[in-house]
Amino acid sequence: MAGIIGLERNKKAVEDLSEIFTKNGVFLIDYRGLSVPEMEILRGQIRDVEGQFRVIKNRFAIQYFKNEKKEKIGREVFNGPIAIAYSDDKYVELAKVIADFIKETNKITIKSGFLEKELVDADTIISISKLPSKEQLLSQVAFSIAMPLKKMGMMLTSPLKNVLVLMNNLKDKKEKEGEG
Repeated sequence: MAGIIGLERNKKAVEDLSEIFTKNGVFLIDYRGLSVPEMEILRGQIRDVEGQFRVIKNRFAIQYFKNEKKEKIGREVFNGPIAIAYSDDKYVELAKVIADFIKETNKITIKSGFLEKELVDADTIISISKLPSKEQLLSQVAFSIAMPLKKMGMMLTSPLKNVLVLMNNLKDKKEKEGEG
């Protein structure tokens, strides 16, 4: 009876991984050398960018990819102690948090990961961490659209201002001539 319960629990653990590996950003991290307080600090920083962090069993991940007919993703990817950090929308910010944590502590390493469900290496994830966030990109786009419009508006109003200045100067000149 205990064996059946264990099998069901293992099956559920493999199924739970489908929720994780369908996220847009999943990063595999070797966490050896982290103390419990450091792990909690990292978890907190990941939560701050709306990400999740958990330690997984390699055999469950290997079984998940076997079930998904992706046998190429196996023991070469999932070996040694692995934790996964994942996010759907804010995976660039998540990559930044992990890269910054590596710089600060030098205690974890990125092994590999999945960006939009495709296996990528650690260098790709580090490159992603150097990109601006989605909010920064949107503000840059908005600025690049607004600035030409603002300049065009200034150019269109400039001749009107010049005509107004000329008319005021002409009015002042006429008033002076009328006095003199």
